[in-house]
Amino acid sequence: MDGWWSDLRYAFRFLARNRGTTIVAVLALSLGIGAATAIYGVAYDVLLRPLPYPGSERIVAVFQVRPDGHRMSQMSEPNFEDLEAQNRSLAAFAVYGSGVVSVVGGGEPVRAHVTAVSPAFFRALGVRPERGGAFPEQTSENADPAAVVSYGFWRRSLASETDLSRLRLRFSGRVHPVIGVLPPKAAFPADTDVYVPKALEPRNPHRTGHNWRAIGRLRDGVSLEAARADLGTIARRLRQQYGDDTRMADTAVLPLREALSGRARGTLLVLLGSVGFLLLAACANVANLLLAQSAARRRELAMRTALGAGRLRLVRQLVTEALVLCAAGAGLGLLLALAIVRAVARIDPAKLPRAAEVSVSGHALACAIALTAFTAVALGLLTAFRATRESALKGLADGQRAPAGGASRRLLDALVASQVAATMALLVGGGLLGRSLQRLLDVDPGYRTESVVAMEVALPFDSPLPARVRFQDELLERLRAVPGVRAAGLVSNEIPLGAEGADGIFLVQDHEVSDPKEFAVLYKDPERTGGAIFRVASEGYFAALGIPLAAGRLFEPQDGPDTPHVAVVSQSFAKQRFFANGGAIGRRIQFGNMDGDRRVFTIVGVVGDVREAGLNVPPKATLYASHRQRPRTAARVSFVVHAEGDTAAFVAAARRVLRELDPEIPPRFRTVAEVRAASVADRRLTLALVAAFGASALALAALGIYGVASYAVARRTREVGIRMAIGAQPAQVLRMVLAESGRPVLLGAVAGLGLALALGRFLATLLFEVRPVDPATILLVALVLGATALLAGLVPARRATRVDPAVALRTD
Repeated sequence: MDGWWSDLRYAFRFLARNRGTTIVAVLALSLGIGAATAIYGVAYDVLLRPLPYPGSERIVAVFQVRPDGHRMSQMSEPNFEDLEAQNRSLAAFAVYGSGVVSVVGGGEPVRAHVTAVSPAFFRALGVRPERGGAFPEQTSENADPAAVVSYGFWRRSLASETDLSRLRLRFSGRVHPVIGVLPPKAAFPADTDVYVPKALEPRNPHRTGHNWRAIGRLRDGVSLEAARADLGTIARRLRQQYGDDTRMADTAVLPLREALSGRARGTLLVLLGSVGFLLLAACANVANLLLAQSAARRRELAMRTALGAGRLRLVRQLVTEALVLCAAGAGLGLLLALAIVRAVARIDPAKLPRAAEVSVSGHALACAIALTAFTAVALGLLTAFRATRESALKGLADGQRAPAGGASRRLLDALVASQVAATMALLVGGGLLGRSLQRLLDVDPGYRTESVVAMEVALPFDSPLPARVRFQDELLERLRAVPGVRAAGLVSNEIPLGAEGADGIFLVQDHEVSDPKEFAVLYKDPERTGGAIFRVASEGYFAALGIPLAAGRLFEPQDGPDTPHVAVVSQSFAKQRFFANGGAIGRRIQFGNMDGDRRVFTIVGVVGDVREAGLNVPPKATLYASHRQRPRTAARVSFVVHAEGDTAAFVAAARRVLRELDPEIPPRFRTVAEVRAASVADRRLTLALVAAFGASALALAALGIYGVASYAVARRTREVGIRMAIGAQPAQVLRMVLAESGRPVLLGAVAGLGLALALGRFLATLLFEVRPVDPATILLVALVLGATALLAGLVPARRATRVDPAVALRTD
């Protein structure tokens, strides 16, 4: 132990004397270890960490699969009931569906995510309430309107009231006694505040109505493959039995963890690859520094050997120094890891599932410790091997002179080449992501994005429809009266890019149909049916968002509940095969499967397309119904206002107007620009991280190139003096040094191009209108890397041209 403490004290003294090298090495290692720790921690938490439920590896997500092989995210109620009754592989099978409602019962009315669950839901998760109890496992349609709340909602909105008998929540026209509180972190879906029995919702008997998501728990001894075979057999049997009445031809069964995190896998793999390249560049840089430093310590190490220090003793000393360096780098790197993790945790869970769970956890800390130890031992052994392989006599004779052997130079060149290769891959990846993001931001979403505010409200689902329409009209009238408001309207659900509208099947119906059998036959006719998004909107919505009118007219105040129902459709809708030459105006559409109202629409107008699901997703066919004629699906709405001036002043005024009309409806305000920015937040963060990794690797590569060029100049000082003494010009010496330092750069760039092409394959799913192999990006990166290498090598090269031949020839 005395020997180890002695080594440690000496390491601190030595590193303190060489502050410049120490600072550069610590910063390089902090970048590599910190970034690797953060990204590994995020990847583990999102992709690998078990869900916080008992036996979570046995919880599965179940999906319907259409005849064309497309996996549907939601399931119809009759199909679920048949799967639940006939399967032999699931110990519990349940469905759930979520929505936002206004909840009264705590200190203040709040917007809450309410999830309706079938009886076996909590059993499928393996969760029991921490306080109180759960819903009884019964299937009665007359279920009591009880509620189970999440731990977070209980603490946040119910003041941690321990006497649950005192808690009553009022929403959806019912009073829900709180009967249970879930344990912390047990809520599923993660944003759920309140759970209610599914039996409170009206049953949808249609197998084409997909409103529920399904999960299950495997029976003991049943494998995932066996469950897939069991449920798939039932699905195919139902398809044979019901034909086109059900769109389920098969099922897909996935581990729930995989189903939640699957869409983030590509992004995280790209980040893991990127951080691996950065760590490689950092370690190569530090190895270069330590090797150069060991060359300067040849006399010291030879003297220690001559005084009796064995090779193992010297190796231990050098490994200890590397360990101190890496420990300091890891400590600083943990601060960087915390900053990266906090940035990732702010991503919308819809973009990065389980984002709220990411942290610098025990696994991430273990990763940091393992990286630190491995890096320290590898660097220490490398430098020790190079520094202790020659005899003490030769070291004392050569003194501080740099060794002239080619092996040392080849090792330094290899380290620089590896830095350049990693840097090339990172810069190409960052360039591709940057060009992709710019192309994405240049996309016209089809509506105004500046000076528009959305006020999202959730109205009571049970409110009489005429009263709902009167409330909406009065609120719109008052909002239009606020100073600075130029236009105001409403749309069902959230604004585009905030959430996609509900999609369904419409029927081109040119004549009245009263016979249900004829109606069913028509709905099976592919020449008469198509798919579209169904939205409910008011007449001011299009003006507020700046959606242009292409043909016909928009909604008007006289379009009331007792007048023929009219629809405005998007250009993508009007271009479908049913409407020759775009002649959609005047045609009649039946879209009753979306709100249960089978009255026929007459198309009266065509408006511009908007991008609903994302800037990278082409516009979808959309039908807009008047909120006065079809208010049933317009309980959760967004009031969209084009207002000039101070946004904060308008928000305060709008909040006051809503409170005067109904103080029990809490709003949420978002600008359209904020919603648009949030829709690409994950891409921005990925680009920012890869770009930061690339810039860091570029700086490290520049340092490495500078170090190699300086080493070459020091090693060949005598040669340079001889060349200049016999007539060599400074320009010739400059070219010689630059050529020598440029050789590993060229080799690294070629290798980096191969790495960049491999990385591009993983990036393909993240790119928009940019190919993974983009010549312009590769050329730009090559120019940047070449210019950086030239500048890094120019300083020592110019120093070589100023060598005094007389001094160089006298140098031993």
